[in-house]
Amino acid sequence: MECLKNKTIQEYIDKSLNRYEQSIIRDHLIVCEKCRAKYEQFKKMEKLLINPVYKEPPAKIEKFVMNRLFSKIPTYSSIFVLISLSFISLVSWVYIYFDFDNNSIIQAFKLTSNSTFNWITSIITAISNIFSSVYAIFKVLNKLFMIIFNVNIGTQLFGLIILSIFISVFYFVSRIVYKKLKEHN
Repeated sequence: MECLKNKTIQEYIDKSLNRYEQSIIRDHLIVCEKCRAKYEQFKKMEKLLINPVYKEPPAKIEKFVMNRLFSKIPTYSSIFVLISLSFISLVSWVYIYFDFDNNSIIQAFKLTSNSTFNWITSIITAISNIFSSVYAIFKVLNKLFMIIFNVNIGTQLFGLIILSIFISVFYFVSRIVYKKLKEHN
């Protein structure tokens, strides 16, 4: 009998042959050392495939693969910019909608602020100052529109327009800061 092909040895290992073919191959493996060596290699490979050996890849390879798979993972700076944008947008919206400029939120922050909350107080104070300026501009524009077009703009509509402008400006500024931070890293 001539030597076995790889496919035949694999079929023998998988037991996908009939009994007669199985017995012929078994007898040939007893006699032929070359085919028996191939058979042993196939058995080792089968064992490795069933119970693979796990090895930790080098950090360099792992980093390369992860960068290739997930190249768009946000960095800490972009997450920080997004959180800052959300916070400032929320505080701006609260000021525009509820007009806290004349209420006690600033005074409460000033009284309770310590070194930890100074930056929050600074941001809210800046937003309050911006709001006061924008509100003054709104009053002037509203009077102007009332005189020229006989139309009252409305606080909510004006607030939404200013908020959208503010968010747009803040987005573009944060993108510039993000690019600068990314270039620095």
